[in-house]
Amino acid sequence: MSLLDSGPELVTVYPLAAVDDGYGGTKPGAGQPVTIRARVLPSTTEESAVPGYVAGAEYRVYARSLPAGPWSRVEWAGEVWAVVGEPLHFGGSRRLSHDVATIRKRG
Repeated sequence: MSLLDSGPELVTVYPLAAVDDGYGGTKPGAGQPVTIRARVLPSTTEESAVPGYVAGAEYRVYARSLPAGPWSRVEWAGEVWAVVGEPLHFGGSRRLSHDVATIRKRG
């Protein structure tokens, strides 16, 4: 069994979906929640820090398949997080294939 298949963390992802805006159109909103097992590890925030400001907490979520995208909402460790940028997909063999997303705590 791979480390990607037996992640110790439960992460709930709310992928971006088109929802009714009340005016006959659609707007971006939270889709149906998906709970996955993942590994969540701290990430350095030096590259995203603005000089003179305290950098927020950032983590990387490693999972076999991660149904997230930019502006997706993630719930983990009792907190709400936002996905930063586009998650990365690493291909290769079926054993090595996985997704990685950087999450940042929502204020």
